[in-house]
Amino acid sequence: MNPILSSDIEFRVPSNCRTAGKVNLVSQGMDIMNFASGMASKLSRFVVAACRGKGLLGLLVACVALLLGGPEAYADCSRTKTLPDVVAQFPSTINVPRDAVNGAVLATVTVPVAGATAGMNYATCSGGGSLYWAITAGPIVANRIGSTSVSGVGYTSSLSGGGFGSSIGMDSQLDAATVPGGPSSPTFTSQLYVTVNLVKTGPVTPGALSLNPSGPGVGGRVGTLFIGGSGQGLFNVVVSSGASSVTAAACTVTTPSTNVVLAQANTRALTGIGSTAVETPFSIGLNCAVPGSRIFITLTDSADPTNVSNQLSLKSSSTANGVKLQVLNAGTPVNFGPDSSMAGNTNQWQVGTATAGTIIIPLTVRYIQTAASVRPGTVSAVATFTMSYQ
Repeated sequence: MNPILSSDIEFRVPSNCRTAGKVNLVSQGMDIMNFASGMASKLSRFVVAACRGKGLLGLLVACVALLLGGPEAYADCSRTKTLPDVVAQFPSTINVPRDAVNGAVLATVTVPVAGATAGMNYATCSGGGSLYWAITAGPIVANRIGSTSVSGVGYTSSLSGGGFGSSIGMDSQLDAATVPGGPSSPTFTSQLYVTVNLVKTGPVTPGALSLNPSGPGVGGRVGTLFIGGSGQGLFNVVVSSGASSVTAAACTVTTPSTNVVLAQANTRALTGIGSTAVETPFSIGLNCAVPGSRIFITLTDSADPTNVSNQLSLKSSSTANGVKLQVLNAGTPVNFGPDSSMAGNTNQWQVGTATAGTIIIPLTVRYIQTAASVRPGTVSAVATFTMSYQ
Protein backbone atom coordinates (compact mmCIF):
# COMPACT_ATOMS: atom_id res chain seq x y z
CA MET A 1 0.00 0.00 0.00
CA ASN A 2 1.32 3.44 -0.89
CA PRO A 3 1.70 5.96 1.94
CA ILE A 4 -1.06 8.55 2.07
CA LEU A 5 -1.80 12.03 3.38
CA SER A 6 -5.05 12.95 5.09
CA SER A 7 -6.09 16.39 6.20
CA ASP A 8 -8.76 18.69 7.48
CA ILE A 9 -8.94 22.45 7.01
CA GLU A 10 -11.20 24.80 8.95
CA PHE A 11 -12.27 28.25 7.78
CA ARG A 12 -13.85 30.56 10.31
CA VAL A 13 -14.70 34.23 10.78
CA PRO A 14 -12.48 35.81 13.45
CA SER A 15 -14.35 37.28 16.40
CA ASN A 16 -13.02 40.78 15.71
CA CYS A 17 -13.87 40.59 12.03
CA ARG A 18 -16.18 43.25 10.69
CA THR A 19 -18.15 41.19 8.27
CA ALA A 20 -21.58 40.57 7.00
CA GLY A 21 -18.74 37.23 9.37
CA LYS A 22 -21.30 64.79 25.12
CA VAL A 23 -22.84 72.26 31.97
CA ASN A 24 -24.39 74.69 29.88
CA LEU A 25 -22.19 77.16 28.00
CA VAL A 26 -24.12 80.34 28.76
CA SER A 27 -21.62 83.10 29.56
CA GLN A 28 -21.15 83.52 33.28
CA GLY A 29 -20.72 87.25 32.74
CA MET A 30 -24.25 87.36 31.33
CA ASP A 31 -25.55 85.29 34.23
CA ILE A 32 -24.16 87.79 36.70
CA MET A 33 -25.53 90.72 34.69
CA ASN A 34 -28.96 89.16 34.75
CA PHE A 35 -28.64 88.66 38.48
CA ALA A 36 -27.57 92.25 38.98
CA SER A 37 -30.41 93.52 36.81
CA GLY A 38 -32.83 91.50 38.86
CA MET A 39 -31.47 92.98 42.06
CA ALA A 40 -31.70 96.47 40.57
CA SER A 41 -35.36 95.92 39.76
CA LYS A 42 -36.11 94.87 43.31
CA LEU A 43 -34.14 97.75 44.80
CA SER A 44 -35.83 100.24 42.47
CA ARG A 45 -39.20 99.18 43.80
CA PHE A 46 -37.84 99.65 47.31
CA VAL A 47 -36.47 103.08 46.35
CA VAL A 48 -39.88 104.26 45.19
CA ALA A 49 -41.46 103.09 48.42
CA ALA A 50 -38.74 104.74 50.49
CA CYS A 51 -39.09 107.96 48.55
CA ARG A 52 -42.69 108.14 49.38
CA GLY A 53 -42.10 107.48 53.05
CA LYS A 54 -38.73 108.81 54.11
CA GLY A 55 -36.94 110.51 51.18
CA LEU A 56 -33.92 108.18 51.10
CA LEU A 57 -33.69 108.11 47.31
CA GLY A 58 -30.13 109.35 46.98
CA LEU A 59 -28.68 106.70 49.27
CA LEU A 60 -30.53 103.84 47.64
CA VAL A 61 -29.74 104.92 44.07
CA ALA A 62 -26.07 104.90 45.07
CA CYS A 63 -26.49 101.30 46.25
CA VAL A 64 -28.08 100.33 42.97
CA ALA A 65 -25.21 101.86 41.01
CA LEU A 66 -22.74 99.89 43.12
CA LEU A 67 -24.51 96.62 42.40
CA LEU A 68 -24.66 97.29 38.66
CA GLY A 69 -20.90 97.79 38.67
CA GLY A 70 -20.44 94.23 39.96
CA PRO A 71 -19.90 92.35 36.67
CA GLU A 72 -16.79 94.35 35.84
CA ALA A 73 -15.12 92.90 38.93
CA TYR A 74 -16.43 89.35 38.47
CA ALA A 75 -13.71 86.70 38.50
CA ASP A 76 -12.92 85.15 35.12
CA CYS A 77 -10.13 83.51 33.13
CA SER A 78 -8.27 84.54 30.01
CA ARG A 79 -5.89 82.50 27.86
CA THR A 80 -2.16 83.15 27.90
CA LYS A 81 -1.67 81.95 24.30
CA THR A 82 -3.37 80.03 21.50
CA LEU A 83 -2.36 76.63 20.18
CA PRO A 84 -2.60 75.37 16.58
CA ASP A 85 -5.52 73.27 15.45
CA VAL A 86 -5.32 69.59 16.33
CA VAL A 87 -6.12 67.31 13.40
CA ALA A 88 -7.86 64.02 14.19
CA GLN A 89 -8.04 61.77 11.16
CA PHE A 90 -10.12 58.62 10.75
CA PRO A 91 -9.29 55.78 8.33
CA SER A 92 -10.23 56.39 4.72
CA THR A 93 -13.00 53.79 4.95
CA ILE A 94 -15.14 53.07 8.01
CA ASN A 95 -17.26 49.95 7.76
CA VAL A 96 -20.45 49.70 9.81
CA PRO A 97 -21.22 46.09 10.76
CA ARG A 98 -24.68 45.09 9.76
CA ASP A 99 -25.56 44.02 13.31
CA ALA A 100 -24.13 47.16 15.01
CA VAL A 101 -26.56 48.55 17.62
CA ASN A 102 -27.27 52.23 18.23
CA GLY A 103 -24.55 53.63 20.47
CA ALA A 104 -21.91 51.27 19.12
CA VAL A 105 -18.49 52.85 18.54
CA LEU A 106 -17.64 52.46 14.86
CA ALA A 107 -14.20 54.07 14.89
CA THR A 108 -12.00 55.89 17.38
CA VAL A 109 -8.89 58.04 17.16
CA THR A 110 -6.73 59.57 19.93
CA VAL A 111 -4.16 62.29 19.20
CA PRO A 112 -1.93 64.50 21.38
CA VAL A 113 -2.64 68.23 21.56
CA ALA A 114 0.51 69.90 20.23
CA GLY A 115 1.94 72.31 22.79
CA ALA A 116 -0.33 71.15 25.60
CA THR A 117 2.51 69.59 27.56
CA ALA A 118 3.66 69.44 31.16
CA GLY A 119 4.50 72.89 32.58
CA MET A 120 2.47 74.92 30.06
CA ASN A 121 0.55 77.75 31.76
CA TYR A 122 -2.44 78.20 29.47
CA ALA A 123 -4.57 80.73 31.39
CA THR A 124 -4.69 83.37 34.11
CA CYS A 125 -7.75 83.78 36.34
CA SER A 126 -8.79 86.59 38.66
CA GLY A 127 -10.03 84.69 41.68
CA GLY A 128 -11.95 82.04 39.78
CA GLY A 129 -13.44 81.16 36.43
CA SER A 130 -14.12 78.19 34.23
CA LEU A 131 -12.81 76.14 31.33
CA TYR A 132 -15.09 74.46 28.80
CA TRP A 133 -14.50 71.55 26.46
CA ALA A 134 -17.38 72.03 24.07
CA ILE A 135 -18.66 71.62 20.55
CA THR A 136 -19.77 75.26 20.51
CA ALA A 137 -19.95 78.28 22.82
CA GLY A 138 -23.71 77.82 23.03
CA PRO A 139 -26.33 75.36 24.23
CA ILE A 140 -25.42 71.81 25.10
CA VAL A 141 -25.79 69.47 22.13
CA ALA A 142 -28.49 66.83 22.54
CA ASN A 143 -27.10 63.72 24.23
CA ARG A 144 -23.64 65.30 23.86
CA ILE A 145 -23.40 63.68 20.43
CA GLY A 146 -22.29 65.85 17.55
CA SER A 147 -23.68 65.47 14.05
CA THR A 148 -21.98 64.26 10.88
CA SER A 149 -22.82 64.30 7.20
CA VAL A 150 -23.60 60.58 7.31
CA SER A 151 -27.13 59.76 8.36
CA GLY A 152 -27.09 57.39 11.32
CA VAL A 153 -23.57 58.33 12.45
CA GLY A 154 -22.66 60.91 15.11
CA TYR A 155 -19.53 61.65 17.12
CA THR A 156 -18.44 62.11 20.70
CA SER A 157 -15.19 63.54 22.04
CA SER A 158 -13.19 63.78 25.24
CA LEU A 159 -9.96 65.15 26.68
CA SER A 160 -7.58 63.13 28.81
CA GLY A 161 -4.25 63.72 30.49
CA GLY A 162 -3.07 67.23 31.26
CA GLY A 163 -3.32 66.50 34.97
CA PHE A 164 -7.12 66.80 35.07
CA GLY A 165 -7.43 63.39 36.67
CA SER A 166 -10.24 61.96 34.52
CA SER A 167 -11.62 62.06 31.02
CA ILE A 168 -13.48 65.27 30.18
CA GLY A 169 -16.48 64.61 27.96
CA MET A 170 -18.08 66.85 25.36
CA ASP A 171 -19.83 69.99 26.73
CA SER A 172 -18.16 69.80 30.14
CA GLN A 173 -17.24 72.70 32.44
CA LEU A 174 -14.22 72.75 34.76
CA ASP A 175 -13.87 75.11 37.71
CA ALA A 176 -10.46 76.78 37.44
CA ALA A 177 -10.06 76.35 41.19
CA THR A 178 -9.93 72.57 40.76
CA VAL A 179 -7.37 72.28 37.96
CA PRO A 180 -3.58 71.99 38.39
CA GLY A 181 -2.02 75.35 39.15
CA GLY A 182 -5.25 76.69 40.65
CA PRO A 183 -7.20 79.75 39.51
CA SER A 184 -4.24 82.11 39.41
CA SER A 185 -2.15 80.02 37.02
CA PRO A 186 -3.82 76.92 35.48
CA THR A 187 -1.05 74.66 34.15
CA PHE A 188 -0.91 71.30 32.38
CA THR A 189 1.08 68.74 34.33
CA SER A 190 1.27 66.15 31.52
CA GLN A 191 0.53 65.78 27.84
CA LEU A 192 -3.09 66.50 26.91
CA TYR A 193 -4.88 64.19 24.46
CA VAL A 194 -8.16 64.33 22.56
CA THR A 195 -10.20 61.26 21.64
CA VAL A 196 -12.91 61.27 18.99
CA ASN A 197 -15.38 58.43 18.49
CA LEU A 198 -17.80 57.82 15.68
CA VAL A 199 -21.00 56.24 17.02
CA LYS A 200 -24.03 54.69 15.40
CA THR A 201 -27.21 56.68 16.07
CA GLY A 202 -29.63 55.04 13.64
CA PRO A 203 -29.93 53.46 10.20
CA VAL A 204 -26.78 54.29 8.28
CA THR A 205 -26.73 55.75 4.79
CA PRO A 206 -23.19 55.42 3.39
CA GLY A 207 -21.36 58.56 2.31
CA ALA A 208 -18.40 60.91 2.74
CA LEU A 209 -17.73 61.95 6.33
CA SER A 210 -17.69 65.53 7.63
CA LEU A 211 -18.58 66.96 11.05
CA ASN A 212 -21.31 69.46 11.97
CA PRO A 213 -22.49 70.12 8.40
CA SER A 214 -25.44 72.12 9.84
CA GLY A 215 -26.95 73.08 13.17
CA PRO A 216 -24.89 73.46 16.37
CA GLY A 217 -21.14 73.48 16.07
CA VAL A 218 -18.64 74.63 13.48
CA GLY A 219 -18.31 72.64 10.27
CA GLY A 220 -15.37 70.24 10.38
CA ARG A 221 -14.63 71.01 14.03
CA VAL A 222 -14.77 68.40 16.78
CA GLY A 223 -14.68 70.93 19.60
CA THR A 224 -12.80 73.76 21.30
CA LEU A 225 -11.24 74.19 24.72
CA PHE A 226 -12.73 77.54 25.77
CA ILE A 227 -11.02 79.67 28.43
CA GLY A 228 -13.35 81.76 30.59
CA GLY A 229 -16.88 83.02 30.06
CA SER A 230 -15.88 85.27 27.14
CA GLY A 231 -15.39 82.22 24.91
CA GLN A 232 -11.66 82.48 24.17
CA GLY A 233 -10.49 79.31 22.45
CA LEU A 234 -7.17 77.77 23.50
CA PHE A 235 -7.23 75.25 20.64
CA ASN A 236 -9.63 73.62 18.19
CA VAL A 237 -9.79 69.99 17.13
CA VAL A 238 -10.73 69.42 13.50
CA VAL A 239 -11.41 66.54 11.11
CA SER A 240 -10.76 67.00 7.40
CA SER A 241 -14.07 66.88 5.53
CA GLY A 242 -14.39 64.17 2.92
CA ALA A 243 -11.14 62.42 3.81
CA SER A 244 -13.06 59.42 5.14
CA SER A 245 -16.19 57.65 4.02
CA VAL A 246 -18.64 55.42 5.84
CA THR A 247 -19.90 52.22 4.30
CA ALA A 248 -22.64 49.95 5.59
CA ALA A 249 -22.24 46.22 5.52
CA ALA A 250 -24.42 45.03 2.69
CA CYS A 251 -24.28 41.32 3.46
CA THR A 252 -24.13 38.78 6.25
CA VAL A 253 -22.09 35.58 6.19
CA THR A 254 -24.25 32.49 6.20
CA THR A 255 -21.26 30.13 6.66
CA PRO A 256 -19.27 31.74 9.52
CA SER A 257 -17.46 28.46 10.20
CA THR A 258 -16.74 25.93 7.47
CA ASN A 259 -15.03 22.62 8.09
CA VAL A 260 -13.44 21.18 4.98
CA VAL A 261 -12.37 17.53 4.99
CA LEU A 262 -9.87 16.86 2.23
CA ALA A 263 -9.67 13.57 0.45
CA GLN A 264 -6.61 11.43 1.10
CA ALA A 265 -3.70 11.95 -1.25
CA ASN A 266 -1.17 9.37 -2.41
CA THR A 267 2.36 10.61 -1.86
CA ARG A 268 3.19 9.40 -5.37
CA ALA A 269 1.05 12.24 -6.69
CA LEU A 270 3.55 14.72 -5.26
CA THR A 271 6.53 14.57 -7.61
CA GLY A 272 8.64 17.47 -6.34
CA ILE A 273 8.65 20.87 -4.69
CA GLY A 274 5.71 22.88 -6.01
CA SER A 275 3.74 19.85 -7.19
CA THR A 276 0.13 19.65 -6.05
CA ALA A 277 -2.49 16.99 -5.53
CA VAL A 278 -6.17 16.46 -4.82
CA GLU A 279 -8.47 19.47 -4.98
CA THR A 280 -11.48 19.59 -2.65
CA PRO A 281 -14.26 22.12 -3.26
CA PHE A 282 -15.90 24.23 -0.55
CA SER A 283 -17.75 27.54 -0.49
CA ILE A 284 -18.49 30.66 1.57
CA GLY A 285 -22.09 31.85 1.58
CA LEU A 286 -23.44 35.39 1.87
CA ASN A 287 -26.91 36.87 2.13
CA CYS A 288 -27.09 40.40 0.78
CA ALA A 289 -30.00 42.76 1.45
CA VAL A 290 -28.59 45.88 -0.22
CA PRO A 291 -27.41 45.47 -3.81
CA GLY A 292 -24.64 47.48 -5.44
CA SER A 293 -21.77 47.24 -2.94
CA ARG A 294 -18.55 45.68 -4.17
CA ILE A 295 -17.71 42.62 -2.08
CA PHE A 296 -14.09 41.98 -1.12
CA ILE A 297 -12.49 39.20 0.92
CA THR A 298 -9.14 38.57 2.62
CA LEU A 299 -7.97 35.13 3.74
CA THR A 300 -5.67 35.10 6.78
CA ASP A 301 -3.32 32.33 7.92
CA SER A 302 -4.43 31.64 11.50
CA ALA A 303 -1.10 30.07 12.47
CA ASP A 304 0.93 32.92 10.93
CA PRO A 305 -1.11 36.16 10.46
CA THR A 306 1.93 37.79 8.79
CA ASN A 307 1.92 35.21 6.00
CA VAL A 308 1.35 36.86 2.60
CA SER A 309 2.26 33.83 0.48
CA ASN A 310 -0.17 31.45 -1.16
CA GLN A 311 0.71 28.55 1.15
CA LEU A 312 -1.28 27.94 4.32
CA SER A 313 0.75 26.98 7.41
CA LEU A 314 -0.04 23.71 9.16
CA LYS A 315 -1.15 23.39 12.76
CA SER A 316 1.39 21.98 15.21
CA SER A 317 -0.78 18.88 15.61
CA SER A 318 -0.10 17.83 12.01
CA THR A 319 2.10 14.75 11.64
CA ALA A 320 2.90 15.03 7.92
CA ASN A 321 6.00 16.94 6.76
CA GLY A 322 7.00 18.52 3.48
CA VAL A 323 3.52 19.67 2.51
CA LYS A 324 1.22 22.65 3.03
CA LEU A 325 -2.16 23.65 1.64
CA GLN A 326 -3.31 26.09 -0.99
CA VAL A 327 -6.71 27.76 -1.42
CA LEU A 328 -7.74 28.45 -5.00
CA ASN A 329 -10.19 30.91 -6.49
CA ALA A 330 -11.20 29.96 -10.01
CA GLY A 331 -8.12 27.75 -10.21
CA THR A 332 -5.64 30.42 -9.06
CA PRO A 333 -3.91 30.16 -5.65
CA VAL A 334 -5.03 32.89 -3.24
CA ASN A 335 -2.39 34.86 -1.30
CA PHE A 336 -3.04 35.38 2.40
CA GLY A 337 -3.17 38.79 4.10
CA PRO A 338 -3.80 40.59 7.42
CA ASP A 339 -7.15 40.26 9.18
CA SER A 340 -8.58 43.65 8.16
CA SER A 341 -11.62 44.93 6.29
CA MET A 342 -9.91 48.20 5.33
CA ALA A 343 -10.10 49.01 1.64
CA GLY A 344 -6.87 48.06 -0.13
CA ASN A 345 -5.83 45.56 2.55
CA THR A 346 -2.87 43.42 1.46
CA ASN A 347 -4.01 40.57 -0.76
CA GLN A 348 -7.66 41.56 -0.51
CA TRP A 349 -9.52 40.55 -3.65
CA GLN A 350 -12.91 41.32 -5.10
CA VAL A 351 -15.54 38.62 -5.05
CA GLY A 352 -18.07 40.56 -7.08
CA THR A 353 -20.89 43.05 -6.67
CA ALA A 354 -23.73 42.46 -4.22
CA THR A 355 -27.13 41.53 -5.54
CA ALA A 356 -30.16 41.08 -3.32
CA GLY A 357 -30.27 37.51 -2.07
CA THR A 358 -27.81 34.64 -1.71
CA ILE A 359 -24.24 34.78 -3.03
CA ILE A 360 -21.95 31.76 -3.06
CA ILE A 361 -18.14 32.14 -3.25
CA PRO A 362 -16.80 28.86 -4.68
CA LEU A 363 -13.25 27.88 -3.66
CA THR A 364 -11.08 24.79 -3.61
CA VAL A 365 -8.18 23.60 -1.44
CA ARG A 366 -5.30 21.26 -2.33
CA TYR A 367 -1.99 19.84 -1.08
CA ILE A 368 1.29 21.35 -2.26
CA GLN A 369 4.75 19.86 -1.78
CA THR A 370 7.15 22.27 -0.02
CA ALA A 371 10.22 20.09 0.65
CA ALA A 372 12.31 17.60 -1.25
CA SER A 373 10.74 14.70 0.59
CA VAL A 374 7.29 14.17 1.99
CA ARG A 375 6.51 12.24 5.14
CA PRO A 376 2.97 10.90 5.17
CA GLY A 377 0.62 11.66 8.02
CA THR A 378 -2.17 14.03 8.98
CA VAL A 379 -2.46 17.61 7.77
CA SER A 380 -4.50 20.21 9.63
CA ALA A 381 -4.70 23.98 9.10
CA VAL A 382 -6.96 26.94 9.93
CA ALA A 383 -7.62 30.07 7.88
CA THR A 384 -9.97 32.93 8.59
CA PHE A 385 -11.72 35.21 6.13
CA THR A 386 -12.63 38.89 6.44
CA MET A 387 -15.32 40.48 4.28
CA SER A 388 -15.26 44.12 3.20
CA TYR A 389 -18.09 46.00 1.48
CA GLN A 390 -17.04 49.05 -0.52
